[in-house]
Amino acid sequence: MKVTPIALMELKKILDSEESPLAGIRIFAQQGCCGPALQMSVTQLASHGDKVVSLDSVNFFVDPMAEEMLEGVAIDFGPAGFKLEGMKRNAGCCG
Repeated sequence: MKVTPIALMELKKILDSEESPLAGIRIFAQQGCCGPALQMSVTQLASHGDKVVSLDSVNFFVDPMAEEMLEGVAIDFGPAGFKLEGMKRNAGCCG
Protein backbone atom coordinates (compact mmCIF):
# COMPACT_ATOMS: atom_id res chain seq x y z
CA MET A 1 0.00 0.00 0.00
CA LYS A 2 1.33 3.41 -0.95
CA VAL A 3 0.41 6.71 0.67
CA THR A 4 1.91 10.04 -0.36
CA PRO A 5 3.54 12.23 2.32
CA ILE A 6 0.84 14.90 1.99
CA ALA A 7 -1.92 12.30 2.39
CA LEU A 8 -0.18 10.92 5.51
CA MET A 9 0.04 14.45 6.93
CA GLU A 10 -3.71 15.02 6.38
CA LEU A 11 -4.60 11.63 7.83
CA LYS A 12 -2.50 12.40 10.94
CA LYS A 13 -4.47 15.65 11.40
CA ILE A 14 -7.74 13.71 11.22
CA LEU A 15 -6.54 11.06 13.68
CA ASP A 16 -5.11 13.67 16.08
CA SER A 17 -8.59 15.18 16.34
CA GLU A 18 -9.88 11.78 17.51
CA GLU A 19 -7.70 11.97 20.64
CA SER A 20 -7.35 8.20 20.74
CA PRO A 21 -3.98 6.49 20.29
CA LEU A 22 -5.75 3.40 18.89
CA ALA A 23 -7.67 5.23 16.16
CA GLY A 24 -6.85 4.31 12.60
CA ILE A 25 -8.06 4.57 9.04
CA ARG A 26 -10.15 1.64 7.86
CA ILE A 27 -10.08 1.02 4.12
CA PHE A 28 -12.80 -1.29 2.91
CA ALA A 29 -14.60 -2.33 -0.26
CA GLN A 30 -18.28 -1.57 -0.59
CA GLN A 31 -20.59 -2.45 -3.47
CA GLY A 32 -21.01 0.51 -5.82
CA CYS A 33 -23.07 0.93 -8.98
CA CYS A 34 -20.30 -0.60 -11.12
CA GLY A 35 -18.83 -3.12 -8.74
CA PRO A 36 -16.77 -2.75 -5.57
CA ALA A 37 -15.66 0.75 -4.57
CA LEU A 38 -13.10 1.69 -1.94
CA GLN A 39 -14.15 3.65 1.13
CA MET A 40 -12.20 5.08 4.07
CA SER A 41 -13.39 5.81 7.59
CA VAL A 42 -11.90 6.57 10.99
CA THR A 43 -12.31 3.71 13.44
CA GLN A 44 -10.98 2.68 16.82
CA LEU A 45 -10.30 -1.00 16.03
CA ALA A 46 -9.65 -3.26 13.09
CA SER A 47 -12.52 -5.47 11.95
CA HIS A 48 -12.15 -9.25 11.88
CA GLY A 49 -9.91 -10.22 8.96
CA ASP A 50 -8.44 -6.73 8.41
CA LYS A 51 -4.74 -6.44 7.72
CA VAL A 52 -3.12 -3.87 10.02
CA VAL A 53 -0.52 -1.65 8.34
CA SER A 54 1.33 1.18 10.09
CA LEU A 55 2.90 3.90 7.96
CA ASP A 56 4.63 6.83 9.64
CA SER A 57 2.55 6.35 12.83
CA VAL A 58 -0.76 6.14 10.94
CA ASN A 59 -2.56 2.83 11.45
CA PHE A 60 -4.51 1.46 8.50
CA PHE A 61 -7.00 -1.39 8.84
CA VAL A 62 -7.44 -2.88 5.36
CA ASP A 63 -10.15 -5.42 4.55
CA PRO A 64 -9.08 -8.34 2.30
CA MET A 65 -11.03 -7.21 -0.78
CA ALA A 66 -9.69 -3.67 -0.46
CA GLU A 67 -6.15 -5.01 -0.17
CA GLU A 68 -6.47 -6.59 -3.61
CA MET A 69 -7.90 -3.38 -5.07
CA LEU A 70 -5.06 -1.27 -3.60
CA GLU A 71 -2.34 -3.10 -5.53
CA GLY A 72 -0.49 -0.48 -7.60
CA VAL A 73 -2.60 2.35 -6.15
CA ALA A 74 -1.36 5.36 -4.15
CA ILE A 75 -3.54 7.30 -1.73
CA ASP A 76 -2.95 11.01 -2.33
CA PHE A 77 -4.43 14.30 -1.15
CA GLY A 78 -5.14 17.39 -3.24
CA PRO A 79 -7.49 20.39 -3.44
CA ALA A 80 -10.51 18.09 -3.94
CA GLY A 81 -9.59 15.86 -0.96
CA PHE A 82 -8.31 12.30 -0.90
CA LYS A 83 -7.93 10.46 -4.18
CA LEU A 84 -6.64 7.13 -5.41
CA GLU A 85 -3.93 7.41 -8.05
CA GLY A 86 -3.67 4.43 -10.39
CA MET A 87 -7.08 2.96 -9.58
CA LYS A 88 -8.34 0.77 -12.41
CA ARG A 89 -11.89 1.53 -13.57
CA ASN A 90 -14.32 -0.99 -14.94
CA ALA A 91 -15.21 -0.50 -18.60
CA GLY A 92 -18.63 1.08 -19.03
CA CYS A 93 -18.77 2.34 -15.48
CA CYS A 94 -21.51 4.79 -14.63
CA GLY A 95 -19.39 7.65 -13.40
